[in-house]
Amino acid sequence: MRVAHRPHPPRRFERNRPILALTLTAALSTACATAADSSPDGAADNPVTTGSAPTADTPVTTSATTGSDPDTRQQRILPVDGDLAEIVFALGLGDRVVATDISATYPPAADALPEIGYQRALAPEPIVEFEPTLVLATDLAGPPETLEALERLGIPVEIMPSEDSPNGPGDKIRAVAAAIGVPDEGDELAALVDGQIRDAMDRAAATTAAPRVGVLYLRGENVQLLLGEGSGVDWLLEAAGAVNVADELGVVDHAPLDPETLVAAAPDVLIVTEAGLASVGGRDGLLAMPAVSGTPAGEQRRTLVYDDQFLLGNGPRTGQLLDRLVTDLHEGATP
Repeated sequence: MRVAHRPHPPRRFERNRPILALTLTAALSTACATAADSSPDGAADNPVTTGSAPTADTPVTTSATTGSDPDTRQQRILPVDGDLAEIVFALGLGDRVVATDISATYPPAADALPEIGYQRALAPEPIVEFEPTLVLATDLAGPPETLEALERLGIPVEIMPSEDSPNGPGDKIRAVAAAIGVPDEGDELAALVDGQIRDAMDRAAATTAAPRVGVLYLRGENVQLLLGEGSGVDWLLEAAGAVNVADELGVVDHAPLDPETLVAAAPDVLIVTEAGLASVGGRDGLLAMPAVSGTPAGEQRRTLVYDDQFLLGNGPRTGQLLDRLVTDLHEGATP
């Protein structure tokens, strides 16, 4: 398996790599299947609440060309992860993407492409059908047998880094750019995103409040999770100058949402995704949940709503997201 030789290089696919619990796997599968056509309701009913659609944000792009290397221009790229697809488009090679997995909902051009399934439950046949010259994945991709089968068929699979830290989005961008043959464009885009993250963190450091926040992953009544360290959102809350109540509860990755525990943790603000909000009946349904209604956030109707890929992707719009979080979480604070 090829690995791009860049700082913080992509990790090789390993049979025994760690995976998240099966409940989150099922939850994320459902999320990706519904994210494209789910939307919150009533986002304007509270001035403290935001409803953030990714299409309202300025796409982060470089002045990328289609690549001077003939091999780059002839690539057939298949990202099996939404944020990897978004990066390829941001690097100017979206026309080289032949298909995606169902988690790719942004930009619209990526969302419109054929889908080969879900990255945690891949089968080789749908991938082979598109004759890719390169498959991009993260360590969430599987099962191992599918990735091994692709390599036996001569289809390169490259595992991109996906670190949950302020450096993670930039490192991921550089790795993808190296893999698809546009390293200069990758450096340009990564530098832009790194700068946006630093600026947002500087804004957060100058605030005086540290709101207590809970991030909920919801898929109806069956999947209700509190996201903690290692979930991809923990570093964002810290960088935004907030306290993740899941950290105080010792939550790693995620934990089932327990009403008594969350009420005792007393979050001032709750963050949910658009698809998650829709799955529980919108804002009124969320605020009626026993785990929410008794919290300060529930009593004051302080909920922040973001598109799934925008919040959870750690992709090229991460700097925009962090800037939005600082504004939304510190409304009324003096920067």
